[in-house]
Amino acid sequence: MNESFLRQTRYLVTFKPHISKHSVGLFDETLVKPGAPISIYRLVFTFEVKYQHDRDHNFDWFIRRTFCEFQELHQNLLKEISRGNMLTVPLFPDGEQFLSSTPDIQLEYLENYLLALTGQIDACNNPEFWSFLEVSALSFDGASKKRKEGYVLKRTGGRISNERRCFNCSKHFKRLQKRWMIIRDNMVGYLSTHIRDTLHEVLMFKGRFEVEYGLKETGYEDGIRIITLRRDFIFRAGSILKRNEWVESIQEAYNQSEWHNEIIRYESSFPVRNNNYVKWYIDARFYFNEVYETLKRAQREVFISDWWLSPELYLKRPSKKFDYSQVCEILGALADRGVTVYVHVYKEVSLALTINSLHTKNTLQRRNPNIRVVRHPHRSAVGGEFLWTHHEKIVCIDQEIAFIGGLDLCYGRMDTNEHLLTDLQEPYFWNGIDYSNVRIADFSEVANHERDIIDRNTHPRMPWHDVALKVVGKAAADIGMHFIELWNHVMTDITGAYYKNKDLLQPNYSNNRRGGKKRSVVEMSRPISVNSSLSFLKEEAKEEPQSISESLESSCPAMQRSKSHGFPENLFQEQIRERGTLSLSGPSRRINVAELDKKIEEENNQSIDTAIHIDRTPLDSNTKKAVNNLISKGGGIIEESTDRKMSVVGDQLTVVSPLRKNTQSIVLSPITDHQRQIREKLEAEDEAKLQKELEADQEEGDEAFSKNLLHPKMKELGQTGTCECQVLRSAGLWSLGLEHTEHSIHTAYLNLIDQADHFIYIENQFFISSTAGNPVKNQISQALVERIKCAAKRKEKFKVIVVCPLLPGFEGSINDPGAAVLRVQLHWEYQTICRGINSLYEQLKSDENIYDPLEYIRFYGLRTHDMLNDTPVTEIVYVHSKLMIIDDDIVLMGSANINDRSLLGSNDSEIAMIISDQKKKQSIMNGQPKNKSCFAYTLRISLFKEILGIDDEAIIEDPLSEAFDELMWSTASSNTALYKHIFRCYPDNEILRISDIVGFESQAQMNDYVVLRENFKGFIVDFPMDFLRDEDLRISIFHKEYYIPDVNFV
Repeated sequence: MNESFLRQTRYLVTFKPHISKHSVGLFDETLVKPGAPISIYRLVFTFEVKYQHDRDHNFDWFIRRTFCEFQELHQNLLKEISRGNMLTVPLFPDGEQFLSSTPDIQLEYLENYLLALTGQIDACNNPEFWSFLEVSALSFDGASKKRKEGYVLKRTGGRISNERRCFNCSKHFKRLQKRWMIIRDNMVGYLSTHIRDTLHEVLMFKGRFEVEYGLKETGYEDGIRIITLRRDFIFRAGSILKRNEWVESIQEAYNQSEWHNEIIRYESSFPVRNNNYVKWYIDARFYFNEVYETLKRAQREVFISDWWLSPELYLKRPSKKFDYSQVCEILGALADRGVTVYVHVYKEVSLALTINSLHTKNTLQRRNPNIRVVRHPHRSAVGGEFLWTHHEKIVCIDQEIAFIGGLDLCYGRMDTNEHLLTDLQEPYFWNGIDYSNVRIADFSEVANHERDIIDRNTHPRMPWHDVALKVVGKAAADIGMHFIELWNHVMTDITGAYYKNKDLLQPNYSNNRRGGKKRSVVEMSRPISVNSSLSFLKEEAKEEPQSISESLESSCPAMQRSKSHGFPENLFQEQIRERGTLSLSGPSRRINVAELDKKIEEENNQSIDTAIHIDRTPLDSNTKKAVNNLISKGGGIIEESTDRKMSVVGDQLTVVSPLRKNTQSIVLSPITDHQRQIREKLEAEDEAKLQKELEADQEEGDEAFSKNLLHPKMKELGQTGTCECQVLRSAGLWSLGLEHTEHSIHTAYLNLIDQADHFIYIENQFFISSTAGNPVKNQISQALVERIKCAAKRKEKFKVIVVCPLLPGFEGSINDPGAAVLRVQLHWEYQTICRGINSLYEQLKSDENIYDPLEYIRFYGLRTHDMLNDTPVTEIVYVHSKLMIIDDDIVLMGSANINDRSLLGSNDSEIAMIISDQKKKQSIMNGQPKNKSCFAYTLRISLFKEILGIDDEAIIEDPLSEAFDELMWSTASSNTALYKHIFRCYPDNEILRISDIVGFESQAQMNDYVVLRENFKGFIVDFPMDFLRDEDLRISIFHKEYYIPDVNFV
């Protein structure tokens, strides 16, 4: 017996199939003249194979074999005897009596031969017999049904992201490789051989999935082409009969797949999922705790994707009490007991960002080498990837439970709903660099995590407000699917990390399908048929006439010709929904959603070069003269005193300059030249390692990277909750290898704004949108304008509340000469909201039906205060949420900001989810009874209780009531006035120019704090619309950032 084979297929060593004859037919009846004798070499013999994998899983399938294939099997088994892998083989039926028999008798002879083989243990576990029966190491692994498998010749190349690289020479040189193709419940893939259990490719049925075949479409008569958003995959089946078998098997699998009859909205890659359990979290404390508790229960695999992951972060606090809750420790413990852990982190520009993803990778893998960590992307100025980031925040356990939202597992995020400014008593709640305020000092040297980067005795931390969710059910499996697609793209992206021994991941989907609106199906170049017996598929009548021998029909009743060799041409066309059209849950009711959404598609078609120029500060004659003088003297552009770096708090790639305040009480540890050299050496070693692997992989082909790819696993997921969910994302060529950019988060925003009847609540880290003017393309603010105008015209009561940070989260003061990026972020936000004729407020003011825009939309920020060693202190509460609530009924939550970076799809990669709870709560909206979604309603109520500092639910139940309006407005106005009187802190409407700041701050009345502090309520304050109104906040030519493309800031 083949011991090596048994080791590789250890879980199937008891393979014992039952084989029975089924039918016999012609290989190609066009070669047989009517009335002529039928040669055995023209026949195809069909057998049914049954196998009981375990007590609960029985599989049956059909194999079609020619006599030549039987002869080949027998010869291969004889060779196995000579190798010592088998003792004997049955007598092969090839004598004169056999050859002169009728096809039916020959079928019986061959059946007896196969039955004799199944009676031999060494034959049943021989790879040659497995191949003949279309059995591989993955045939029964989590599958609901045994489907078509077999060896084919696949053509190399075809991955969209790699084919478009101008430096990829391999795209011009194709070759054919022998590979084992396998069709599973939700995908088509291939292995190097049938005895290995590592897939080389995963072509999911979701999204675009087109099948073409024949000479014209593939260049081969027996060729098949599968086109997805990521790959144009061509393989040769070996014969026209085999080709047709593959095509009909693919169609059958697709028609029975998870993706065939699903409702698709908003041009997402994922359908609407019912019966999910979803739980929301406000701020990080309980979220991190739940992530920890759920990770402990992982059984099979864990997927994590973060913009920044801090391996030493404690998920439970205080850390001295829960020292076992470090991210690296919990992941290491999982790996110790056999759970596979996959971690994907954004690979930063090391000269600009200080998040040190290499430290993340090395720390996790030192804890356990079986923790797989990949960083992406490699930098390619050609494609512009240096501008964009992987921004998703995902934790997925066993493809059944998933966490998403705005919270990375990193420093600076942990907080409670109290948003404390101080932490002076040990054991500390915020240890080391986790006690942070990036407005004072950004993160640096994150590997040295035990030290303080600000003095907690003199400086307050910056509180962090965020939201996230946990989902259990098929929507969680969809999030796992997204991670799998991301992982597999990274593994095959030639600008990314090529790794040896790669493990393909697979989604964990149920085979139960529910009905619904049909989405695009397998698109065929010609119609095909599926026949339980022998099907002869015709490309065209003139190529393969449908005649068959009358004598053979009469002598072989089991071999009757199919009456219909194909469906009508228009059957598939009726099922195909064009991917280029906007998919809505219904027609736009108030605004032209399709027209707005189309505007960003135009942007996605532009190259990066067309978007580099922005509206900079114009140069007057004196400035031009000064610049010319500098250049003529060889001085170049004015250099800043320290190296620029990225803001970690913004968690999107934005270049900023470091702090320039001379604050002696802050003990900073600037990176030394020696430390910088060490880090550059480590990065260079990591790059060299990846380059070496890439070169080796190119020599070895796809065999080298197959072990790391991920593929779907099937598991029954019953009803777990009451929420209807849909996964959305922003993804494109660089981030996910997609041929067509997906911006379903943007599309969903527009549709939900259009669908809102009464009320919209938004929390977001940014609010930069098209009303700011070029180059901003996303249409969120314009959709709000149109919706409000519609409500005003119809005299409907309608309200929008937006909560966002008072200031961008960048290091330094607004009047710091090096704070150019901080100011330009304010420029774009104010241009979006209230400055310029096209801004949101200015458009509303110009509408004849609107007397006061504030009646319809208001912007707020959050701020808090405390005593720090007898000194009053205040700081903004940094809003990092990415949330929209519609009518207390629908929630959109995820990682996407309201800016072009997050919403265009071609820039940063993002993930989000729409949640609509079918469990309703009787409540009030606009003074009328309304059944509200329990998930949305309880989330909004909890948020409002936190930001308003109240416990009374009744007054905030109806967000359109006068009582609520008065409470929100009066609380914000009162808090704003108190902060202005006591602290004289900015931003404030009284500060119109930067030069006003010093005089404004000098009027602070700190001594009144103790008396007035009880008058503060919650955290809400007015967003100052006139702050720096008379200041030009755009980047001037005297800053390095002037030469960074505009698209980086919006």
